[in-house]
Amino acid sequence: MGMSDEGYQAIDSDKKGSISIKGSNMSRYLQVLAIGVILGALVVSAQVSTGTISGVVQDQTGAIIAGAMVTVRNVDTGAVRTLTSDSGGRYLAPVLPVGNYEVQGQQSGFQTEVRTGINLTVGREEVINLALKVGQLSDKVTITAEAPLVEATTSAMSALVDERTIRDLPLDGRSYDRLALLQPGVVTMGAGQSSAAFDYGEGTRFSVTGSRAYANSFMLDGTDINDHANGTPGGSAGTNLGVDGVQEFKINTSVSGAEIGRSSGGVISAVTRSGTNDFHGAAFEFLRNNALDSPGYFDDVKHGGTGTIAPYRRNQFGGALGGPVKKDRTFFFGTYEGLRQA
Repeated sequence: MGMSDEGYQAIDSDKKGSISIKGSNMSRYLQVLAIGVILGALVVSAQVSTGTISGVVQDQTGAIIAGAMVTVRNVDTGAVRTLTSDSGGRYLAPVLPVGNYEVQGQQSGFQTEVRTGINLTVGREEVINLALKVGQLSDKVTITAEAPLVEATTSAMSALVDERTIRDLPLDGRSYDRLALLQPGVVTMGAGQSSAAFDYGEGTRFSVTGSRAYANSFMLDGTDINDHANGTPGGSAGTNLGVDGVQEFKINTSVSGAEIGRSSGGVISAVTRSGTNDFHGAAFEFLRNNALDSPGYFDDVKHGGTGTIAPYRRNQFGGALGGPVKKDRTFFFGTYEGLRQA
């Protein structure tokens, strides 16, 4: 049996129509996939530069309290996040900027409990359990939280270099990444037979728990800042300036979480400072000059020296300023650092 040309044309048109529909569906799938990848990247970026507060709301007997109102407040900026405990009494406040917090729990028929003194650091999950006492809602019980010695919510091995350490410790060159060398298992490495500047950049190369120097990952506010050779970032002087703009950083030495990925070595995650409800600032000037140095052993003529000190002049200067634009809403922070060396 034969088939007319019209029959063939009808079949072809049906096939073309089905292909067009598939192509349209594929286009929509790709759009959804692209949006998912972008949003996922933003979430992962936030996870490594922020912290989390979670816990369980209970009464004095240990029975869970569902539907309790939990308020998480940033003491420095006044930012507030209001949550409701679920059927298991649990609450979760993720993606919180690092800083000082207080947590308040309320439920009808119970006293209000406030936990203060919570210092949330980068990448940390603080577990704050609330135990409400029977009483009037207007009655308030305030408890000062103590930082736990061990992080019970992660198996990662890490060390925190906090704001006080960054500001107070003597730091040659004022490059914050040098403080990573204070952690166990972190040692400096040379460039070997290669050209350090071309092959590895100018940053200080170091190994974390025996890994290669180019296996480390450096992140600033969740953004990858490794140099062109996947090494330590650094300017022409081999330093990362602007230490006054860094609030703190955390170095994971092993068993890093899945949200970090990509790196088989250490992960150094730094967070920049931000403004608060109070104005704060600083100005500095660091001077190094050979006129202030004493002669070294080999500078003496008796030991083959010239009797003079080699000329050396280094000047680092700058300042930082932060504060509110609109209290509890908008803030600013800026820093500048200059380096002159001859």
